[in-house]
Amino acid sequence: MRPLTTFAIGLAGLALWATLLSLAGRNVGNDSAETFDIEDMPTEWVEAAPEESPSTPAHDTVQAPPEAESVTDPDPSGNQETGLLQAGAGAEDRATPAASRPDSLEVRPVSPDLFASPLTQAAGPLERIAPRDPPADKAPERVKLVLLPRPESVEAGLIAFGSRNLKLSDITTTDRMRVCPTSKGGDWPCGMVARTQQRLFLRNRTIACDADSADWNGTIEAHCTVGELDIARWLAEYGWVEAPQGSPLAGLVERARRERRGIFGDDQR
Repeated sequence: MRPLTTFAIGLAGLALWATLLSLAGRNVGNDSAETFDIEDMPTEWVEAAPEESPSTPAHDTVQAPPEAESVTDPDPSGNQETGLLQAGAGAEDRATPAASRPDSLEVRPVSPDLFASPLTQAAGPLERIAPRDPPADKAPERVKLVLLPRPESVEAGLIAFGSRNLKLSDITTTDRMRVCPTSKGGDWPCGMVARTQQRLFLRNRTIACDADSADWNGTIEAHCTVGELDIARWLAEYGWVEAPQGSPLAGLVERARRERRGIFGDDQR
């Protein structure tokens, strides 16, 4: 008996639950059809309600852009209608495309034949051109210098290195046996004095000459310096040698002759 009683109580409970659900659904449908009167709204709800219309969503509210506010300023004379008309005219001008304006420039078509990329042109055959001429002004060739130690003065303008002799360029050597007249009618050994002056100038120092080699046979001719002084130039400037015609040192020799220097003057002893 007890199981049957329990089963009957369960079925009664399920039937009661189904009846309550059916009544609840019917009541909800009737409530949704009823209109809500604002007079029945509580006071605290009315105060908290927003001022805007409930049918207009908040995100649909459109504000005027800043440019429109600056354009639609009222007329200084106080006529707001005139200001609105001007604002409308400005907006219409902005909306008008540039191509439809009467003062706009027409687009000039560009001919592809005149303004084409060089890469689009057909490449012609290669042409061989003549090589360029070398530059006219070449760098001066470096002069080869040879150092010659222990020079021996044979005579003014002539230097010996053992069995080898070297004559200085651009001058004529002064024979050591040469004798020159004096202003008083006498003679003096100007050739020996000229050789002595060259020996004192060199003082057995090593000289540098533009020779091809430090080893040669016989006599060669070259430009030589001792330190930074040209030996032939020094001899010509002080009148101890003469210079052939066309020599770059001929002017120094002529000035020494006019000033009666060296072999062109009186006895220097």
